[in-house]
Amino acid sequence: MHLKQLHEILRDADVANAISPVVGGHRMSEEQIERALTELHVPRATNVAGITHRAFPLQPLLCNYQGEIWSEVARLNAEFADSTWS
Repeated sequence: MHLKQLHEILRDADVANAISPVVGGHRMSEEQIERALTELHVPRATNVAGITHRAFPLQPLLCNYQGEIWSEVARLNAEFADSTWS
């Protein structure tokens, strides 16, 4: 791998990490991320959007309209605990 390519990939990952709170807060799709980054003239917007979407996937809404917690919460919590303590 060329050093230039490695630097581009690392920069893309840094941008993806930096924008992830905004992307998650607004529940943006990969296409919306790409469009926003393109409008901001961010280099390699498609790649950054892909990294952002894969590395920081949107979590499904966990509560229904009555505020009852779905069984999905338990599953996600168990997965998180397994990945954190492994």
